[in-house]
Order: sequence, then structure tokens, then C-alpha cells
Amino acid sequence: MQDSPVPEPLDPARERVLLVTLAGIQFAHILDFMIMMPLGPILMRELGVGTHEFGLLVSAYTFSAAFTGVLAAVFVDRFERKRLLLTMFALFAVATLACGLAPAYGTLLLARCTAGAFGGVLGSMVQTMVGDLIPFERRGRASGTIMSAFSLSTVAGVPLSLWLANHFGWRFPFIFIAVLSCAFLALGWKMLP
Repeated sequence: MQDSPVPEPLDPARERVLLVTLAGIQFAHILDFMIMMPLGPILMRELGVGTHEFGLLVSAYTFSAAFTGVLAAVFVDRFERKRLLLTMFALFAVATLACGLAPAYGTLLLARCTAGAFGGVLGSMVQTMVGDLIPFERRGRASGTIMSAFSLSTVAGVPLSLWLANHFGWRFPFIFIAVLSCAFLALGWKMLP
């Protein structure tokens, strides 16, 4: 197997935009996980399910993400990083939109599994891109930026989910994340080397 060429260093402005893009991808997929928990009472009422079924909705994302994260370790290095990251993110956006459009519990559960499958690969891909593109002496700060997006999404996910669901319905938090993902997808397509 041939070693990949070392990428040329990015200028500071392009590096900042790259980090914002990667942080946005991280923010979107963690936000998708976080918005589910506060929707419990609303979803149980709207879908006519109990706590057990709702627990499956929450855990489906996590179990699916864990499974595909381990599975991805087998094949992830065979593909070009930008293409794989953006493909996974696009499929994640479609799966999240499917959550918002799901007509019943079964389809929502399937959509949550699918979103988790693609989201589980995104976190490691974002960190891989940082390792590949950011010089060693700035990698700590870059990783801190990415992890700030993780923290922000865990803090903002609960109130944002409740606010959107109470004002626009339970489907809207998922649709919001799908639209947000499309914006970061377009930025990633343009800015990722």
C-alpha cells in the first residue's frame, strides 16, 4: 500500500474555515443524538408508545453508531477522506430528515438506526481529518475547537429541541438538523481539501 502524500499546509484563514466546517459536522451529529431525550413526553403522546418503545428510539442511535463505528475501522482507510466524510454526512442528513418525516413508530425507529449508523462514523472521520490536515503544533487547539462543538451541542440540544418541538411540532428538530447539515455539507464540499 502506498503512503499518501503529505498535504500542503493551509493558510490560516482556510484553516479556520476548515475547523468551522469540521466543528459544524461534529455539532450536527451530536445534536441529532441530544434532541431525542427531551422529546420523550411529546413522542410518547403523538406516537402512542410507552417508555420502553421510547427507550428503544433513544438507544437505537447509540447502538447503531457503536456497531458501524467498529465496522468502519475495517474499511475506512481504503477511501479518500473528503469523499467518505461528505458521503457519510449527506447520508446522515437524509436519515435525519427521514426521522422528521417518519409517519409511525416503526419508521422512526428505522430512521434513528440509520442516522446513528452514519453518525457513528462521522465523529472519528472528523478527528481523522484534523490529524491529516492540521500541523502537529496546532493540532491541540484544532481538537479543542472540534470538542467545543461537541460540548455546545450537548448543552444546546435539550433546550433547542424543546423550543422547536413546542413551537413547530416534534418533527421540526429533525428537519432543522437536516437543513443545518446541508449547509455544512455545502461548506465542506467547497472548503475541505
